[in-house]
Formats: sequence, C-alpha cells, structure tokens
Amino acid sequence: MSTTCCSATTEEPVPALVVLEAPATGCCSAPEAAEAPEAPEAAEQEESSCCGTAEEAAPAKAEEPSGCCGPAPEPEPAQATGCCGPAKPEPVSCCGSTEQEDPADVRTGLSLDDAVAALGGSVPQATDPAPYVLPHWLKATEASLEGSKPWYTVADRGEGELAFLPGFLFDADPIVDADPRTYLGWQPKNGAVACCSATSCCDSTNDTVEALGTEAFFPALLLGSPLGYRSEASASVEDPLLVADLIDRIVPAAAEAGVRSIVAPWLHDSPYSEVLALALQAYGGDIAFHGENNLLDLQHDSYDAYLASLPARKRRRVKEDRDRAANSGTRIERKDREELRPLVGRISELITQNRQKYGGGEDEAHIGALLSALVEGEADVRAYLAYKDDEVAAVSVTVRQGKRLFVKWAGFDYEALGERSGIYFEIVLDRPLRDAYAEGVTSIEAGPGADEAKRLRGFKPRQIRSAILVTDAALRPEVAKLHAAFGAARREALGATTEDEPTTAIGRLKAKLLGGSAYEPIQPLQPEGGCCG
Repeated sequence: MSTTCCSATTEEPVPALVVLEAPATGCCSAPEAAEAPEAPEAAEQEESSCCGTAEEAAPAKAEEPSGCCGPAPEPEPAQATGCCGPAKPEPVSCCGSTEQEDPADVRTGLSLDDAVAALGGSVPQATDPAPYVLPHWLKATEASLEGSKPWYTVADRGEGELAFLPGFLFDADPIVDADPRTYLGWQPKNGAVACCSATSCCDSTNDTVEALGTEAFFPALLLGSPLGYRSEASASVEDPLLVADLIDRIVPAAAEAGVRSIVAPWLHDSPYSEVLALALQAYGGDIAFHGENNLLDLQHDSYDAYLASLPARKRRRVKEDRDRAANSGTRIERKDREELRPLVGRISELITQNRQKYGGGEDEAHIGALLSALVEGEADVRAYLAYKDDEVAAVSVTVRQGKRLFVKWAGFDYEALGERSGIYFEIVLDRPLRDAYAEGVTSIEAGPGADEAKRLRGFKPRQIRSAILVTDAALRPEVAKLHAAFGAARREALGATTEDEPTTAIGRLKAKLLGGSAYEPIQPLQPEGGCCG
C-alpha cells in the first residue's frame, strides 16, 4: 500500500485571485483576454476599481477633509506595469479603513540550497507539512529522478511570513507520473501507467494528444514533489493567500523561460492547494478530478476505544483480517530510523516488485534514495516487517511528521506469502493504527488504493485534483476537454459518485470553480492495494 501517489490534509477553500498581466494600452482600454478563464460575477463588479467608470465622480479636493482624521495621506504614484499599474494598499485612517497586505517578495526558479537559505535555513510550517516537501526528501528526489531540474519558489512577506513551493522542470519524457500528457489520458508506448491509475489509454486519446505535439507541453514545470505525489506549498502562517503570490510570480517567469506547460497533478484537499488550483485557473489553467486520499482522524483515547466505536460488522472484518495474519506463519517486527539502514536494499526491492505488479512509475533507485534520505535526514521513519522463514517477505513504511502519520510504501513477496495472506491489513493499517494511538498521533493518511479495507476501518475520502496550464492559449480548449474526459473516466473507474448539489451560494461557487465537490469511491481499486496500496 503506498501513499506514494498522493496525500493531503485540511480543508476550507480560499477563492479569489488576480489574473495575469495585460499589455499597457491606456488606463481604461480593455486588453484582449479571450483565453482568460470565466470569472464569477463578483469579479466583474471589481473591474472598475483601477480606472473607475464613465460615471465616476471627480476626485475630492486636497483641502477637503476625508473623515474624522482629516485629509488622507496622498498615495504614492504607481509604476505602470499594465492597464493601471500595480495595486497599492489602501491608506489607513484612524477610523478603520481597510488596509491590504503588502505583496510578498517572491523569488522563483531557485536551487534547493538558495531556496532554503532564503527561508532562513528551514522549510516554514504553520502546521505539520507533509514530509515530502522537506529538504532531505527533495535533495534525494533531485539525485534520483533523471531529467529533473530544480525550480523552487519562495515568498517573503516580511516579519517571518514565508511560503515555499517545490518544483521540477523537465525538458522531455519524464517518468509517466510527471508527464503533463498523462493527465489528458495519454500513455507512453512502453505501457507505463501513472500511479494509482484506474484507466487504460486508448489509441484515439493517444493520437489526439500526440497530434498536439511534444512542443505543446515541453519544457514542462511540475509544481510539488513528484516522488511524494503531492502538489503542496508550505507556509509559516495559516494564510493561504500568501500562496497565491507564488503563482503570480511562477506563471510569468516560467513563460519567460520558455516553459510550455505547468502541471500540479496532486492537489489535495487543503486551503493551500485550493488556492494553487484557483490561481492556475485564473491564468487559464484547467482543474479536474484525479482521485482520493484516505484520511483518518484519531478521535478516541485508545485503539481499543476506537475499535469499539466501529459497527459490529466492521469489527468482525478487522478480527478476521488479524486472524488471517496470525495464521500466515510470519513474524512481524517494527524497526525505526537507523535500524532501517541495513534493510534499505531489501525494502526497496519488495516495494519495487509491488509497484511493477500494478504498473507504478517509481523504480528501485528512487525508493532506495528516498528511504536512505529519510534515515539520513533523521526523519521519524519506521517500517513494519513480516518475516517468513527469517526472510523479509513484506514491508510497510510509514513516516511521522509532528502529529500526522503518513503510510508511504508497501511491498510483498507474493510467492512466499500468497495473494490473500492478510499481512497487508496487519502491517499497513492495523499495526500503524495501534502505534499511532499509543503515541498521540492525531491523524493518519493512508493514500489511495484498497479503499474498501480503509473505509472499513473508518478512513474518510479526501479529494485529489489535478491542474494543468499550457502557455499556448489556442490549445487550452482542447487540453481542457481532454483533461475533463480523463477525470471523468477516473471517477467512473474508481466507482465514485458526486455528492448532493451544494445548497449555499459559496458552496455552489466552490463546486463550480474546483470542478465539483467530493467523491466517494464505492469499490476497491485493488483488493490489497496496488501500486499505491
């Protein structure tokens, strides 16, 4: 069971974003923007804020008072960088007029060392980030992922308000998970499939995508951690709008550097990721359903209390799974951190076999490098090992980050264990759950795949979306059509259904902007996991 493909956390979207630059054509002339995405009505009402309307009143004379505090200070002249120049903060008065946040100082296209230095030596974290955005993981990704070039982005708003977003540039033909064409339903001729893929390509889709040409997509910039399967920013404050500043700098800088497409394939259900999605959409990108993560909030005092809270049918299934594991003739041990060093080779081999069985994109070199990096970086990494005749026959690797536990990889020697040994449930779900309760962990992310087994244990679905932006505006309608079709096919193959129509205005707006709300798989993708489970 590998959550290598995808994972995420919080909720609560943050709408709104400023759309790209327009050529300077005079203050109130309307720039052509046929390719810009459709904006909500509220956005249309704000279009006059920079230049006013034909009926706008003449400005007040300087000597006229502007409220209880006398005349407002004169604003600084704006530099003309578009229709009306950059937005300036509203002046503050003693009567409480609104003040806008100063835009952050954003640097993009950085190396990892330069990005970490700009962040003051460590990745900012208002809450526990996923381990896949931390420096030791990203350094191992750079070293093991052939053809990748680092492209990190840092935003600094001052007073310790920082945001960080990893990125990797690919000139051509990356691993299938990092290829933007994958999210349009394309599949390479070697038959490789994206991790947790639930659809097979068809010749007609491949022909359509290939007809667009590789130059339509490459060089491609992937936002996020490609071997962590997470398009996620990290910030020092819980202000998702700070993340919007990252995209406002990345998109024009990438276009200037000749990037032909930007893809964020694994946007999990969190405020930061929703802002990334909306920001890319504001620049002409497209959002579609990709899959679901499995998340369990630990709300009980102990594992026994949690187990007692499950319905009798589910408790019976858990007991049956544990009995099968107990009768499998295996010995199960847990090893942590440095204890894993001599086992890296065997663990990588088992995980690779599992991924190859289900067509996953990572290879043994990736997994070995990443696992070694977790140990070297003193991450709280642990493995649950099942021994058969004193040989490691199965493994599950988890990483604890603060109060969160991530189930990262799993691998099995099916020849030694058989296809239905029950070991999967014991080492991937039950043992980590018991330890999490004992250690005070508050949530577990178990990733996509084996949904039925996870839902039986109380895990809830959290949606994962993908976003793709091509810089050639003429291609965007065709890309959006292919992207939407691929998302619909995945939803159908995963057995997902849409939830009830939102009843509030903000709910309907969120659903429209983000391509729908949540989806609930009703059948397992693979009985005991697959490439990601």
